[in-house]
Amino acid sequence: MLKRILFAIITGVLLFLVFLGGAAYCQDGEALFKANCASCHKVDKKMTGPALKGVHDRWDNQIEEMIAFVKNSQAYMKAGRPKSDYAKKLYAEYNNTLMPAQALKDEEIKAIFDYILAYKAPDAATAGAPAAADEKKVDPSVYYSILTLVVVLLVVCILLAIVVGIVVTALVAKEKRGVLNWETFTASARGIFRNKFVLTVVGLVVILGVLNSTIDFAANINFNQNYQPVQPIAFSHKLHAGQYQIDCKYCHIGVEKGKSATIPSTNICMNCHNAIEEGPKYGRTEIAKIYESYQNNKPIEWVKIHNLPDLVYFSHAQHVKVAGLECQECHGPVEQMEEVYQYAKLSMGWCVDCHRKKEVDINKDDYYRSIHAQLREDLKQGKIKKITVETLGGLECARCHY
Repeated sequence: MLKRILFAIITGVLLFLVFLGGAAYCQDGEALFKANCASCHKVDKKMTGPALKGVHDRWDNQIEEMIAFVKNSQAYMKAGRPKSDYAKKLYAEYNNTLMPAQALKDEEIKAIFDYILAYKAPDAATAGAPAAADEKKVDPSVYYSILTLVVVLLVVCILLAIVVGIVVTALVAKEKRGVLNWETFTASARGIFRNKFVLTVVGLVVILGVLNSTIDFAANINFNQNYQPVQPIAFSHKLHAGQYQIDCKYCHIGVEKGKSATIPSTNICMNCHNAIEEGPKYGRTEIAKIYESYQNNKPIEWVKIHNLPDLVYFSHAQHVKVAGLECQECHGPVEQMEEVYQYAKLSMGWCVDCHRKKEVDINKDDYYRSIHAQLREDLKQGKIKKITVETLGGLECARCHY
């Protein structure tokens, strides 16, 4: 009886998980469009390529032909397919620029077309306003992993099955003996907890739980996201970088010149605090510590927040001066932080993901003139979609590890 109850409940949970997995697998047309098409196309405006609104009508709703064209436009034009003439006309209209072949599944391309079909232009009043979802992004770490969800659901199932099993066993005992009391329930419970099937399932769930905890622990070793140490002086970035809009480079003077951004010296603080002796939040208390450091010629012992392993080479100058990155791209909205904390995970995967996506403006740097000329030609001929850090060798191991 107990085996049947457990089997039925666990089967139901597994079917539920399969349903969730299927729902999660449903393609997000908007996300696919932004990842694969948005660099050359807009839905409602011409860009490098044509506006995509109305594409179904222009292709006479021949979805299979549209999919074939997206996958390999050059092969499509040569194949003499039903819409090859239209494809050639489009190719000529846009200066013989080939659309790069797309390594997408049919379902993903259909999802993009569905998004285009359902697209509605934003109202003029809200077009420039950020979406509410963008104002406060949810940290992905708050969500359980799939394994955690499975473990939790299995634990609930087992507890439910055990309770149901005890009740059913007790009721069966009553039918046989005509008595239902506490001893009947405790005897039923002992029998269930000695059941080999129950012990096996409980053991498997415990192993899964330990495995999940081990994976989570191992994946976060030496990553200090959200690390926020207590500093010797209560310095407010929200006040200085936010309210007073002091440029980060004014205090962190090494950020455009070398590997380190450098921690501001007391002399830099005194440039302003020679005249400003009292703050709006802490009065004279914290500023007095700056004066003490200056008068005693003793540096303020700021606590370092962002640390990379010794095996990693990272240059602020390369990212800020050469690449033109804003500080907030790695350090988060520091102008909103009362006390600074480590905003990003700073993992290898986080850096690699940025190198794969970040586009590079090669027109402002003539250092690698011949390489850049070839890249411009490849871009013009459609051999590459965009020039990213990865295109320039940003994923080579020796760039960061040597």
